[in-house]
Order: sequence, then C-alpha cells, then structure tokens
Amino acid sequence: MNKNLRKAMLAGLGALTMTEQLSKKLLVELVKRGAVSEKEAKTRVNKLVKEAVEAKSRLEKNAEAEVKKLIKKLDIATISDLQNLEKKLKKKKTKK
Repeated sequence: MNKNLRKAMLAGLGALTMTEQLSKKLLVELVKRGAVSEKEAKTRVNKLVKEAVEAKSRLEKNAEAEVKKLIKKLDIATISDLQNLEKKLKKKKTKK
C-alpha cells in the first residue's frame, strides 16, 4: 500500500478515536447536567462510533479503488506484475 495512503488511513483512525473520546466526554457532561440519560448517552456514542467506522471503511474502499484506477491509467507495474515476470524469468533461466 502506498505510504501516503497508509498515512491518510492512520490519520482517519486517529480522527475516529478522537471523535469517540470527545463524544464520550460531551455526553458524560450532558448526563451530569441531566440533559440526557446515561442509557441514551451510551446509545448515542455507540451510534456515532458505528457511523464513523462505516465511513472509514467506505473511505478506505474508495481510496483503494481510486489508487487501482490510477495505477491502471498510468500503466504502472504492480508488485504482482513484477512477481509474475520474475517467475517467468526464473523458468527461462532453468530451461537453459
């Protein structure tokens, strides 16, 4: 996986973690104030985290698809292309 793409995904994970932590803090404060019940706060946090995880997953899939399109468009050899070429060269070398 591309280094920059990996960094972007890790940043997304960091943002997800921060979002979860901040939402928990906010909801704890709302529970203290009596604005929401503890059960409702837990439900909201779980829903928010689930939505964030789903969004992250969609982002990763879309990013991977775009990278694959770009590699194909630029006609760049992939690792599997190079591995297949290496196998063919080894076969030719052993036949000699």
